[in-house]
Amino acid sequence: MIAQWTPDQIPNLQGKTAIVTGGNSGVGYYTALELAKHGANVIIGSRDIKRGEDAVIKMKETAPHIQVSVHQLNLAELQSVRHFANIMTKSLSGIDILINNAGIMSVPTRELTVDGFEMHLGTNHLGHFALTGLLLPLIETQNGRIVTVSALSSQMGHIDFSDLNMDKKYRPIAGYNRSKLANILFARELNRRVKHKNVTSIAVHPGTSPTRISRNTSSGLKGSAQLLMKLLGTTPDISAWPSLIAATDDKVTGENYIGLRMNPFKDKTPVLVDFPKKSLDLQLAEKLWSVSEKLTDVHYQF
Repeated sequence: MIAQWTPDQIPNLQGKTAIVTGGNSGVGYYTALELAKHGANVIIGSRDIKRGEDAVIKMKETAPHIQVSVHQLNLAELQSVRHFANIMTKSLSGIDILINNAGIMSVPTRELTVDGFEMHLGTNHLGHFALTGLLLPLIETQNGRIVTVSALSSQMGHIDFSDLNMDKKYRPIAGYNRSKLANILFARELNRRVKHKNVTSIAVHPGTSPTRISRNTSSGLKGSAQLLMKLLGTTPDISAWPSLIAATDDKVTGENYIGLRMNPFKDKTPVLVDFPKKSLDLQLAEKLWSVSEKLTDVHYQF
């Protein structure tokens, strides 16, 4: 059962290649570390290359013989995404696991990415949409698994295609929630489109964990956030479990959504959870897909 899962159940990953975006800190760090400890060649995509290199040093202090490396990847800049994908295409024969983990949360004032997209949507969704599309041929060669990390708050997300840059009204948490809904819509629509190629796309949520993703939260919200963490939160190593299950358990399919049990009176264990209702809207998913291809100029080949 998923609720009884621990990292000890991860199979031998020797010979497999995994990419983890944002694997230099928080949930991504422990996701990358566990995959590497079980034999995978792990590549971390990190916006800050120094932080990434420091993370690799720290990992090897824990497990000296692991294979882990870092390359620069700024998901808020499509040129950086393409550069990273080009390096992977030239250096790898295939990818077994892609974990779309990196993200930002609650940027206090409205900011745009280098390419002119609202920062949450541009980083959390469009950057990963482009990266996955560019790496898909490598993933197909291995019948690989794509794991996209969403959030509990995705159920409060709303996508207004007439105001994708939030020019009319910007609210930090609304921007974040919208991007996390987009993550699930993308993961599910991708799974529908790649089934015939034996590639699996799975959405997960890591519960609530005190990581660097909340570093942009305004001071007025920090008190509430800290209380929520105390009641519901899990440490980043535990919050990595849904991603690790989705990446390594063949019984998990794209029809599953894995998260952490958030009842404060029960153990924070991984469970199958219901998808947010909006993420089940096929027309919404197809429209988001079409808009995402147009905005990123990354067109998936199926």
